[in-house]
Amino acid sequence: MAPTIFSVTPNAGATAGGTDVTISGANFGTGASVTVGGVAATNVRVIGTAVLIATTGPHAAGPADVIVTLNGQSGALLRGFTYVVPPPNTPPTILSIVVQGPRANQPSNFADLNEEVVVTATIADAETPVAQLTYTWTAEAGTITSASGPVARWRAPATMSTPRSVTITLTVTEVVAQVGGLDGRTLITQNTVGNTSVSVHDSVKEIADLAYQFLVDFSNSALAPEYVVRNFYSGCSGAAEELSDVVKNRATYNIYNWKVGAVFPVAVAFNDKCPFRGKPGDGCAQVPVEWHSTCLKTSDECTAGQTYTTIGTGQCTMVYRQNRWWLCDSDFNGTSNTPLWLPPFIR
Repeated sequence: MAPTIFSVTPNAGATAGGTDVTISGANFGTGASVTVGGVAATNVRVIGTAVLIATTGPHAAGPADVIVTLNGQSGALLRGFTYVVPPPNTPPTILSIVVQGPRANQPSNFADLNEEVVVTATIADAETPVAQLTYTWTAEAGTITSASGPVARWRAPATMSTPRSVTITLTVTEVVAQVGGLDGRTLITQNTVGNTSVSVHDSVKEIADLAYQFLVDFSNSALAPEYVVRNFYSGCSGAAEELSDVVKNRATYNIYNWKVGAVFPVAVAFNDKCPFRGKPGDGCAQVPVEWHSTCLKTSDECTAGQTYTTIGTGQCTMVYRQNRWWLCDSDFNGTSNTPLWLPPFIR
């Protein structure tokens, strides 16, 4: 007996094909084939003599006849399925990608060497729930240690030249159509790619280098004051105060010999305070120093031609701004054999 079709569910689908339809009828059997609008359906599965499932192929928009053929005999449901043009499918939108480290008050998109940070993307899509999108994370350096949808963990390289900007890339994939059935299907997808940059640092070394260089430059009386304070952040009050100190030093003293320690304690704690005098900062360096100077002109501070020795610790307070470390303030904790114990240019 010829196959008979009673109904097709669903009775409409996309022109790209890929719609799984359930055909109800009679006299179905193994070896049955299906066409929809004259296009062979794929992945035909006979559930029994009254039900089979098939996947529509691509077709122009409009009504289409559904035909089941078995052993040379056919049954049709005229205009049993309608192909429709799906509405435009906009790609996913990556609203933001933010990198956040584990330390208190740590700036976003900052990482120290070998530090693991969390990378979080905020995604929007008009057609597909964000949980059903596919997320692929890559990085030009370092390692994606884990990823779960729009959230990933990234570890900075253990060694590299710093500071350096590293790009982390996210590819978001959306399935917009399916060609073929549930078995052996082909997916039509569209991608959105976004990225963010992580500023990678070796903070302890960078802070130490800044502090050491500043104190060496200060010790060299031949250097202009503006050059000495070039690495102070302009937004810190200590920048102007230190410039004034250096100007006074150059006018009153000539430092003819000095020692600046090359190894000293460095601490990194964002939005914290440094030990001596409690100056606010993101990092601190405690640098041993020794200065030998000659008074250039007699004043309340010193006697012309007299030599003086100042020994102690230079505390350099740092801030992290504009993707780099800066000097913010400078204090001195020590002794001097000047008449005023410490030269007035030393705070």
